[in-house]
Amino acid sequence: MAEKGGGASSSIGNAGAHMRMDLLLWYLRLVRSRSQGKMLAEQGVIRSNGHRVVKAHHAVRCGDILTVPQGSRVLVLQIDHLPRRRGPADEALACYSEPTEARATG
Repeated sequence: MAEKGGGASSSIGNAGAHMRMDLLLWYLRLVRSRSQGKMLAEQGVIRSNGHRVVKAHHAVRCGDILTVPQGSRVLVLQIDHLPRRRGPADEALACYSEPTEARATG
């Protein structure tokens, strides 16, 4: 019998690990619900490595650069490792960093 939610978490240890955009946004606490993450992705306001994301199931991998609107500002994040769950905020913050270029211009 397969574990519930095993698709995303079971691929995390693999070299080609990836996670759905909507799930990642929720795990990283950038949105309050997975459905909000889905809406953001489908609106086309998120960019992954400079390309517009239009599907909630867009695959995000370690090293990807995401541009995510947050109210009146825009967050630029580099995914350092994929989260295993939606844990506390400290755990979410440890999964990404701000790229050097974004710090210099922002």
